Amino acid sequence: MLATRSVRGQTLNKMAQDRVKEFITSRRLKPGDPLPPEAQLAADLGISRGPMREAIRSLESLGIVEIRHGTGIFVREFNFDSMMDLLSYGLVFDQNRIADVCKLRKWLETAAIGEVIERITAKDIAHIEAVFERWEQRIAAHEPTAEEDRAFHKLLFAVLGNPSLSALIDIFWVLFHAVPGGTVTTDLQPTTTIQDHRDILAAVQVRNAKRARQCIEQHFLGIEERIARTRTPEPPTA
Repeated sequence: MLATRSVRGQTLNKMAQDRVKEFITSRRLKPGDPLPPEAQLAADLGISRGPMREAIRSLESLGIVEIRHGTGIFVREFNFDSMMDLLSYGLVFDQNRIADVCKLRKWLETAAIGEVIERITAKDIAHIEAVFERWEQRIAAHEPTAEEDRAFHKLLFAVLGNPSLSALIDIFWVLFHAVPGGTVTTDLQPTTTIQDHRDILAAVQVRNAKRARQCIEQHFLGIEERIARTRTPEPPTA
């Protein structure tokens, strides 16, 4: 009986989610637009209050709506929150997958760097060089430099004006640095790391896409070697 109720509850939740999503799309609501109050939405869509409440919570966790307490329910901008949560949770149980995540990021960056070269301006380059200045100062002070590394990649690919690409690249960066234990993510050679990034920028400045891709691949080679040294051997297949 309990199992039957659980399945029925899941079915109602899914049905309610689908109806809310259809409500949003059929009315062409945009990010930031409000939805009717929960009680009114439940009545309008022919769903009882309980399943509607659970559906709204589920849609919030998926990043589709935002609940602003005391204000209401609003449509959210397109985002990768649910993918981020799923991947970060999965990596806790299978850290070997971090190599896959790293490779995805490498593929994205090497594929996009050619267009970066076409669009980057002197002002963009100046912003990245300012990051290098902070980076050098942190290295000299023996301080963590992960945020400077992150800022470099965000600024470099922000010139494309593609928020989805920037978000994906940043998600893969965050996932890599969120691996428990720090054995993979701790940078023991910060001077080498910053030089790798300087080499990438130098290739971008002279508009040499081939060289820029080589520099990106060389940078990721060092990361991949760190990952390989800490990977757990796969169990033998029967």
